[in-house]
Amino acid sequence: MIGIGVVLGTIALCYANVNVENELMEIRTILNRQENEIIALRNENRALRGDVRKMGMEINTLKNRDNPRLKKNEEFTIAQDDDIKGNNSSNKIITRIVSDQVTFKGEMERHRSMRLSPEPVAFYAYMSASEPNPSLHHALIFDEVKTNVGGGYNQFSGMFSAPSPGLYVITWTIYTGDHGQTAFFIYVNHNVFGATFGETDNNQNDFDSDSGSMVVNLNANDNVYIRTSRACSTYVISDSSRRTTFAGWRLN
Repeated sequence: MIGIGVVLGTIALCYANVNVENELMEIRTILNRQENEIIALRNENRALRGDVRKMGMEINTLKNRDNPRLKKNEEFTIAQDDDIKGNNSSNKIITRIVSDQVTFKGEMERHRSMRLSPEPVAFYAYMSASEPNPSLHHALIFDEVKTNVGGGYNQFSGMFSAPSPGLYVITWTIYTGDHGQTAFFIYVNHNVFGATFGETDNNQNDFDSDSGSMVVNLNANDNVYIRTSRACSTYVISDSSRRTTFAGWRLN
């Protein structure tokens, strides 16, 4: 008996190590992607600063040489004086600078808009097998992942971690087996934000399906997960015809 216990303990430890290694690989992938994005943004910012510096030098040169009456607030409206009208080459240069400035402002606004609009986030997963009589504080693991845009859902822990702040919709469906009850809380970090309860009669093949949803404002790295609120007296069913699911997406 002791030998069997040692073998089972070794198998459990190996399985846990595999799960930890998989999670570490996921974390490394996310960190590498974020590091590359930061480097790209720094290079882009450096190039934009160079353009601003060059354009400022050209504008100052034109102000001092040809047109001291240009507004100092950089609106660059060409004065209608006779001396400016008579200087066609200066007008052309100033017109070009105005056009370049408008284009530059448009590019800056476009980049700013892109940075303020984060990538979409959405996930959908379900349990690949039924869970017999989950105990108190048992977390459901939705290990079959079909959608994971943004990489926020972890199939090994059953936990969704918001990759960016925003308003999120979270939904779930839990099937309860016959002859018993199931009860679950939906947590955001350590706080209960939702609940679901299932109960079936003592009839053969009497199953219950309970669904719910919530809208919640999440900060980056806030965690959402589902855990039993009491010991369940029957199965949580999930198979090819009845799937216990967990899903969510960011609204903005």
